[in-house]
Amino acid sequence: MAYMGSLIRGTTGGFQPATRYDPVLAELLREAIIGPASFHEMAAMVRYAESRGLGAIRFRFDDDAALTDPTHPLHVAFLETLRDPVLAIDYADPGEIAPWRERALAVRLPSDMLSARASRKAVRAAILAQGTSWEVRVALCVAARIRFGGEAEWFGREAQALYEMGLFTQARARLAASVVSGGEAIAIG
Repeated sequence: MAYMGSLIRGTTGGFQPATRYDPVLAELLREAIIGPASFHEMAAMVRYAESRGLGAIRFRFDDDAALTDPTHPLHVAFLETLRDPVLAIDYADPGEIAPWRERALAVRLPSDMLSARASRKAVRAAILAQGTSWEVRVALCVAARIRFGGEAEWFGREAQALYEMGLFTQARARLAASVVSGGEAIAIG
């Protein structure tokens, strides 16, 4: 299965599933291929499957499994994404990502530097801290979305960090998600 956002005309990277032909969509979602452009959509896919009563979504990596390489610029964000509690419900079959989810839960990640009840202000301060690397900023934005939901601010901050990393496609997708969440349509860069 290709990245779902690319299957629906007019989308710019967000997981916006069709609402018709659920049996067809259920079959498409039975196995979701995860890569650098789509890993951030895993929880949304699971939530959608649950809301529609579809079967469990089995995750597997795209052909190069780049996200598993600790030197990949999105590796830490990928691990933060795997901490989402939604990925532990019955509608998520971790498949190939199971060992990586276990690793994500066992290792120290940027979100661990925040208190369990960190406020939006504290998360924002951590993201904006001088010297915080792009990779850490992206990972903290992922953690903020898991804690506070898909608010425009977190998508916007992540878009800026991704742009600075040179990941323009992913930056545009997060900026589009920011706009959909009520954020301002701005130029990044």
